[in-house]
Amino acid sequence: MKLSGKVAVITGAASGIGRATALRFAQEGASVVVADINGAGGEETVALAQTDRGTAAFIQTDVGQEEAIRAMIAFAVERYGGLDILYNNAYWTLAQYAEETTADNWQKTIDVTLRAVWLGAKYAIPHLRARGGGVILNTASVQSLVGIPGYAAYQAAKGGVLSLTRALALELAPDNIRVVAILPGAIDTPAVRISQDIDVSQFEQTIPMKRLGRPAEIAATAAFLASDDASYITGVPILVDGGYSVP
Repeated sequence: MKLSGKVAVITGAASGIGRATALRFAQEGASVVVADINGAGGEETVALAQTDRGTAAFIQTDVGQEEAIRAMIAFAVERYGGLDILYNNAYWTLAQYAEETTADNWQKTIDVTLRAVWLGAKYAIPHLRARGGGVILNTASVQSLVGIPGYAAYQAAKGGVLSLTRALALELAPDNIRVVAILPGAIDTPAVRISQDIDVSQFEQTIPMKRLGRPAEIAATAAFLASDDASYITGVPILVDGGYSVP
């Protein structure tokens, strides 16, 4: 198992990519902290992991709140004795064109989608360093690189996640802490239908592979990047988008 003996925190793990990754990490031998604002969904993720003989625990977490992030990291360390992997996956946005975006929408998107990534790293770094190294994974997006109308706040936040990933990777390389951004394309979760302006069946035709990605495909990528198999990968974007971003 690639992650045997590791402790991992995954935000946004009550559904979609986060849930799939929590289940994959547990299958790979990690003790997983499932963090999400959605209590019922988070507990269901834990139950699914445990059904498959995995080790997992849930903490209800609003990553828009600094104290909640600090408590999430502390919970992992107290529960499992340390921290090896942080996967900043949670996000929030309301799809709107720039001129329609309210200040509240903009700020909440930045707080949950970008600021939380920084805070997660901030509180995780001392514990990763204490273990002699570790991994921080950040969910960015194909929209970190490719524009789609109607997502101004989201694209600004996800572009920031990519830049923050590079900065953290350079700062933390001497501590044997790797930092990598995963850039999903259109993945088959409710989030892909967030905007009424996108017809999913038509959008699929713009993807060279002619289909949406599956959450399990992102989870497999995350499991590889979190493992020692990816020990020389840091600071880079890993696109998982079916070829959508190919020029």
